[in-house]
Amino acid sequence: MSKIDFQKIIEESRKEEQATRWEGTCLEYMELIKKNPDIVQLAPGRLYKMVMDRGTGSVQDTVKLPDYEDMVGYRFFQDELYGLEEPLHDIMKFFKAGARRTETGKRILVLVGPVSSGKSTIAAMLKRGLEEDSTPIYAIKGCPMHEEPVHLIPKNQRPKWEEILGVKVEGELCPLCRFNLLENEEYRDKDGNVLWEQFPVVEIRLSEPARCGIGTFQPSDPKNQDIAELIGRVDLSKITQYGETDPRAYSLDGELEIANRGFMEYVEILKCDIKFHYTLITVAQEQVLKAPGFPQIYVDEVILSHTNQTEFDKFKSIKENEALHDRMYPIFVPYNLKISEEEKIYKKMIERSEFRDVHLAPYTLNVVAQFAVQTRLTESQICPSLIKKMKYYNGEPVAEKDKDQVDLIELRLEGKKNGEGMSGISPRFVVNALNVALGEKEAVRCVNPLDAIRALRANFEHHIGFTDEERTRYLGLLTGEKDSVLSEYKEIAKKEVNRAFLFAYEDQAQALFDNYMKNATAFCLKKKIRDPVTNEDQEPDEKLMRSIEEMIGVSENAKKEFRQGIFVFKSDAVDQGKEFSFDTYTPLQEAIERKLIGDLKNVVSLTIADKTRKDPKTLKRRQDALDALQKKDYCSVCAENLLQFVGDVLRKEE
Repeated sequence: MSKIDFQKIIEESRKEEQATRWEGTCLEYMELIKKNPDIVQLAPGRLYKMVMDRGTGSVQDTVKLPDYEDMVGYRFFQDELYGLEEPLHDIMKFFKAGARRTETGKRILVLVGPVSSGKSTIAAMLKRGLEEDSTPIYAIKGCPMHEEPVHLIPKNQRPKWEEILGVKVEGELCPLCRFNLLENEEYRDKDGNVLWEQFPVVEIRLSEPARCGIGTFQPSDPKNQDIAELIGRVDLSKITQYGETDPRAYSLDGELEIANRGFMEYVEILKCDIKFHYTLITVAQEQVLKAPGFPQIYVDEVILSHTNQTEFDKFKSIKENEALHDRMYPIFVPYNLKISEEEKIYKKMIERSEFRDVHLAPYTLNVVAQFAVQTRLTESQICPSLIKKMKYYNGEPVAEKDKDQVDLIELRLEGKKNGEGMSGISPRFVVNALNVALGEKEAVRCVNPLDAIRALRANFEHHIGFTDEERTRYLGLLTGEKDSVLSEYKEIAKKEVNRAFLFAYEDQAQALFDNYMKNATAFCLKKKIRDPVTNEDQEPDEKLMRSIEEMIGVSENAKKEFRQGIFVFKSDAVDQGKEFSFDTYTPLQEAIERKLIGDLKNVVSLTIADKTRKDPKTLKRRQDALDALQKKDYCSVCAENLLQFVGDVLRKEE
């Protein structure tokens, strides 16, 4: 392609952009409003519509706490944020209230949570969404605050125009636009009437780099930081020409001003000098700010800030801050508490790095997600085992030997009351460890769960902020002898190897599952089963059912609750249109696996635990197991590592 062709492409793109950018007068703009009143919307309404336009998805009823019955999933956030359904629901309720022009929409939205919980990501996504939003926005041409053109309508005429246009007109002209309108002879007729309807209006695009409708304020040294960063400043080069109180000598370029019509992120609001917050009192109540020498200036924007729990608790305990307390709308953003959602966080980050081609062995992300989630859970009276609690939160059925299944809603409410998710290991800590493991294993092109566990353990030497007590507790959760990530993985690894050795495993397992479910269903419905040979009605096969249930310690007294729990789980799955097979319900799957592999225990142990056996039959069994593993997402490297690990575990157990 020649240089002329490149130039042609550039010129065509430029023409297309110019053709799509509207420009006209205020009168022409009002004609646009008559056709589409939605173009005159406040900032909260713009944000609300932006998110809702992407669509929503359903959320399972089983995870909805009281007051969250109407919770949905927002597709706007779904590719970036995981396990934050409740905070996002609260944020959208706030935006909706603002979109309906209530007082709530004028508050300062404060996200409170631990580091790396997603607070900054939420702010960044909202900014990016506004920049990419296709909804047209119009502003007074030349206005440094790109303000709404209907502010040009004189106050005494507004009621009439509100009725004609079907919109509510709020706000006043900024000092510069007011000066340009009233002092410019171009906008007066021969009788001296102000021709506000002829004032130029342009279509704009919100942009943080262009400082148009999106601002960011970050606190720094209180001794050096200037309030002008928020409210603008006098332009010293123009004072001698215009005078100190002339609007043309004042730069309306503070973050609160350039964020007008859109969004401002107030980074770590509670780290800032308290005097900077005084300006926010009127902004968050009357939507006005005060610049020296000028009347109050109207602003329409959403202010979102974020802070950590410790600083928030300290701030709210100081009574002198009650004016600000009353103008803030806090939303708590805890860490994610679902293993499946936590895995998505790490998968996303790895796929965006140059390590994306390194193979991750099955369960690698699962074990690091288990570790992260366990550190965030609080002690429970309802479910004392953190392992079981973690599985309940992840939607996994858990076999309870002598009592009914735990009520998930009750369990989550207990955790929320105890501040669950507001402390623990951050995703950033885990990603740091994973990146080190990926770097170390880049040559062999594979990282397995043991590599990840070792990397997590080593990463404690490179992290600041943990107390000795926290470090000891976290390491216990990671590599302790019982109820740890490592002990859980040992069981998973043994199951994986047993499955690989079991001939026609899936068919046998499914057949045994079908037989059990037929008998358990008849038991729950108090019906008999027809014998396929004799064609006679018989009682459910109690011997078969007990032989499976005993594999996971279900007692005689608990068998009825266990079978009814499976029956209810199956009914829910069918109602939701999901398949119900032997690997759907974890406790039953585990019971069937244990029954089937019981006869294979000696074969597996002799094949991989006894390194001295080199006979052809043993070697073939080992190779068949490796081949079976490689059909299930294992590569040759991690399949071999898995057999070696399980062999070591079995030797120690013997």
